[in-house]
Amino acid sequence: MSLSWLKEPDLEDVVVEGWGGRENLEVVDRVTRCANKLQRWGKRKRVRFKEEIDECVRRMNELRGNQDGEVSLQYQELSEKHATLLIQEEGYWKQRAKMHWLQEGDMNTRFFHMSETARSKKKKPRDGDHDSILNLIQPRVTDDDNFFLTAPITKVEIQQALFQMHPDKSPGPDGFNPAFYQRFWEHCSDDIFSAASTWLERGYFPTSLNETNICLIPKCDNPTSMKDLRPISLCNVLYKMISKVLANRLKCCLDKCVSQEQSAFMEGRSILDNALITTEVDWGFLRGVMTKMGFTAVWIRWVMMCVSSVNYSVLMNYDRVGPISPGRGLRQGDPLSPYLFILVTECLTALIHQSVGRGDIHGVRICRGAPEVSHLLFADDCFLLCRANVVEVNELMRILHTYEQASGQEINLVKLEVFISRNMSHAAKEDLSRILGVRLVLGTGIYLGLPSMVGRSKKAIFSFIKDRIWKRINSWRGRALSKAGKEIMIKSVLQAIPSYVMSMFILPNSLIDDIEKMINAFWWRSGTINNNNNNNKGIHWLAWERLACPKAHGGLGFCNFEAFNKAMVAKQVWNIVQNPNSLVAKLIKARYFPRSSLFEAPLGYNPSFAWRSMWHARQILSFGCRWRIGSGENIRVMHDPWLRGTVNKWMPSPQPAEVYQLSVRNLLHENYKAWNIAKVRNLFSGDVAERILETPLVNSVRKDKVVWEEERNGCYSVKSGYKLAMRYIIGSDKYHVPGNWNGIWKAQAPHKARHLLWRLCRGCFPTRYRLLERRVECNLNCPVCDEEIEDEIHIFFRCAVARDSWCAAGLSTVLHNDAYQQSNAMDRIFAMCGNESSAIVGRVAMLLWCISKNRNDKLWNDNVQTPRQIGRYAFDAWNDWYSVHKLQSNGESRTAEANLVRWEKPALGWVKCNVDVAFVPGSGRTSMGLCFRNNRGQVMASMTQWQQTVMSYVEGEA
Repeated sequence: MSLSWLKEPDLEDVVVEGWGGRENLEVVDRVTRCANKLQRWGKRKRVRFKEEIDECVRRMNELRGNQDGEVSLQYQELSEKHATLLIQEEGYWKQRAKMHWLQEGDMNTRFFHMSETARSKKKKPRDGDHDSILNLIQPRVTDDDNFFLTAPITKVEIQQALFQMHPDKSPGPDGFNPAFYQRFWEHCSDDIFSAASTWLERGYFPTSLNETNICLIPKCDNPTSMKDLRPISLCNVLYKMISKVLANRLKCCLDKCVSQEQSAFMEGRSILDNALITTEVDWGFLRGVMTKMGFTAVWIRWVMMCVSSVNYSVLMNYDRVGPISPGRGLRQGDPLSPYLFILVTECLTALIHQSVGRGDIHGVRICRGAPEVSHLLFADDCFLLCRANVVEVNELMRILHTYEQASGQEINLVKLEVFISRNMSHAAKEDLSRILGVRLVLGTGIYLGLPSMVGRSKKAIFSFIKDRIWKRINSWRGRALSKAGKEIMIKSVLQAIPSYVMSMFILPNSLIDDIEKMINAFWWRSGTINNNNNNNKGIHWLAWERLACPKAHGGLGFCNFEAFNKAMVAKQVWNIVQNPNSLVAKLIKARYFPRSSLFEAPLGYNPSFAWRSMWHARQILSFGCRWRIGSGENIRVMHDPWLRGTVNKWMPSPQPAEVYQLSVRNLLHENYKAWNIAKVRNLFSGDVAERILETPLVNSVRKDKVVWEEERNGCYSVKSGYKLAMRYIIGSDKYHVPGNWNGIWKAQAPHKARHLLWRLCRGCFPTRYRLLERRVECNLNCPVCDEEIEDEIHIFFRCAVARDSWCAAGLSTVLHNDAYQQSNAMDRIFAMCGNESSAIVGRVAMLLWCISKNRNDKLWNDNVQTPRQIGRYAFDAWNDWYSVHKLQSNGESRTAEANLVRWEKPALGWVKCNVDVAFVPGSGRTSMGLCFRNNRGQVMASMTQWQQTVMSYVEGEA
């Protein structure tokens, strides 16, 4: 299924005919018949984009300038066809290149084509008794959990599972990707739902449904053996809908089935807490684990249907080899596999816990009062800890061997490493290493993508981040990107490279400066960056701090890495605050603040680099966090942030001595529902008392909780944390340039034309006057007319060629409008953005871009066009762009309409509560309403209530 087909007007007719109407056919038969129809239809639509586009352009050039009505109509039809072909061509190469990060910008067909060519060359490789463990598993799944898991599936669940998939994910053997089912969901949903319900009820799938292709992805440029290849499973999307429904259900109750030492694929847990799926898991062992955990026979049958009915075919140089019928293992591409794998791995945790309980193995305690840590697991990555002696090492090997025998998995000794404390002699370390049969390392390696140990030279340890960015910048693909494409690449690729490490550690300022300078140089420089060539470094018209301002403030919205780094680490601090019973929270609290809160914790003696990073990042939370008052018993009046306010949520000091020992509970009436007004006014001064009395109390809440005030749901997000860090830590307001910047970015024009408007307004366009300001010696006269000094106003508005071009483009009334005669380009452009429609501003931007292009051709190639040619080209180019944009907008509108959030009945066994809040500023009163409905949509209960305290609707709904 090609994404380019989605733009074909007759696609739907082919699909409807192929899928069939009321005929009594199985869904898999409908899929097969539809695939055959599309295959025959697709051959007639063979990809010949370049030839057809060239033909359209040729005929448009022949008709261009002809004023005849019939010819103009033909030109418009050709223009719309040309726009459709451009969208199809970009979609085709984008699908093949699998570059999901490039979401918008100019047409990047050449970029996608080059990416696919490189991938194709790399993709071609050159021409293998459980009871003792199960008894350790205790039942953990309740009857309510089983009732939820085995309830009949609903059409809504299948739809949610489908639309959770990326549209362009690789298809399975049937050839259909998620985009096909998402596009034609309304047409085929009833058949899919009926078939899925039938399959689960009878307990088996059709043979073809669970067929799977295995694609071998090379790990290196020239693979020569299987160890150089990574197998990826490609399942049918129709099967994945069902599997994902089951996975979505399972993950809701998975937390109670899995110990704290595991953090992979767990909602609310992070890979950074412990800072691929095996094909060897024994199916019988998996069934036994689920049975011991308390899953019902119905659920186990459903899961085993998904696991055991698979047939594999291997894709070798685009040929299918197979089928292969496995007797064990889990598929990498199956949505259920990650969750089933960690259920099996729970047995390893049980074995280790048993040995720790008997005293055969001793874990590590980082300090007195901290929990003992004997192992950490993330999927198939393990971190095992014990005392460095022969007895415990042998016990550890016995545990691993027992687990291997039971589960069918096997340790990869090639990847296994051992680190031993420096308190032991080298000879003793070698002996233990030989017993284990693994390499002895110094502990400076990488675990889960992060350094295992961080020494004194932080910049040297994290220098690999800079190397990755440098390598990416220097790739040849950068040459195929326009300025707008560079913006997308910086935001979606380069800024993402350090984000994983930044989520755990605060990088040194010197390293951050190097990264920002590197990306800034890439932005301003043409071509690629080269260590040995500094002649083309370009002029850095603006510093990175100004580029990193939001677009509404005159910047480009690039990332300020210092603020972003702190916002990322603050997420880990937030997780500790919200999940105090997690393993990592217990360890951090025991080590650094055993008798106080995280907000009061000192840096401490000899802190780890991770804690030092969190200690600095908590500043963000102190600006945006506040305690939501329930009972008030856990909130200290003087030592916790609980007052309302934009910045300072702490009680100001000094206060009377007795206040320092009070909790907020002491300021409430006995029923918790209102402030004790007399007591508050007696203890505090007038303005402080008013702030206290304005702080809202929610009658239905009895538990004190820390909330994040920058989000409606009260939960911290990196996005809002970054904005707050930019505002209060970086002080981005000092870089704010007032003006109608939104008018520029909302203009209906190609991104490159909007970029030109921005450069003109920021004084970044290299006119000869601007170059002289930068001490670049040059002739000041305009290169086009050679009559006046070349500045922004002259070259785009006053030059004779420019004025005639405005007239040729049909924009003379805008040029001569008295409201747009300001003396500088920024004020003139802002005036246009404020008074003209976004379409007119877009046409102006396109014309200015064409004038700029003509000026550059004259300057560098001594080529010049007539004003009529410039104006006509701008007019036609904008119309062509608008045709493409209109088609894309219509498609997005249809998608948005299909994805509108509508009220849905809750699932069986669930109750849905809808909440709404009304607030009138200055009234001092807030009203809220609640409505509870059952799975049939019937109202079970409702209520309305007035609150006397001042509260915004955001706070009320949160």
